[in-house]
Amino acid sequence: MLFRVLGPLEVVHVDGRAADIPAGAPEDLLTALLLRPNAWVSAESLAEAVWPDRTSAVPARELWPVVHDLCRLIPLFGETSARIESMGGRYRIGIGEGELDSVVFGQLVRDGRALLPTDPETAARCFRAAADLWRGTPFARLDTYHSRAEADRLTRLRWTALDLLVDALVALDHTAGSVALLQALTAEDPERERTWLRLVEVLTLAGRPVEAAAASRKAARVVGQDAR
Repeated sequence: MLFRVLGPLEVVHVDGRAADIPAGAPEDLLTALLLRPNAWVSAESLAEAVWPDRTSAVPARELWPVVHDLCRLIPLFGETSARIESMGGRYRIGIGEGELDSVVFGQLVRDGRALLPTDPETAARCFRAAADLWRGTPFARLDTYHSRAEADRLTRLRWTALDLLVDALVALDHTAGSVALLQALTAEDPERERTWLRLVEVLTLAGRPVEAAAASRKAARVVGQDAR
């Protein structure tokens, strides 16, 4: 089973069928559990994520019907144990290797970083595969400290992966690919100064001074406006 959190929540069976996770409390609870896979999470923390505008004296009792519904929709973890477990007012979801896209994403970035000095071609494939997992903002349905912190961490890591992909393309002398990627990234976030600097650098090294100067002027306008 594949759980996708790098964008709107998706749950996909091994045969490619999408699991029908009802919107509202079931979707929010599953998202909150996937925020900390294989870890015990208190009922209080989960209830805060699912129902941020109310408090409960017995959050575990309120969560139980939602957990029960999810257990019917999600297959067992392995062959015998429940995918979602409960113990002493806490819950956890069992996630195996390769089942959660945010974890796969992080591993691809680590693999690419390790390979970059000696095998930039394979490293580039790792970084591209990592970037391709993204479909939108992670954990956007939740508004908790943990969800915001994890979304920020993953977003920063995505930009790191894209920066490293540029490094890999430059090492492979793929100038056209690195320029196209950097131009796309400046369009995605025009106020990110580092991307403009890399674009000017790559254009200069490629012997395209006119384009480098134009990019530098545009960067000064866009980033300068943001500074004001």
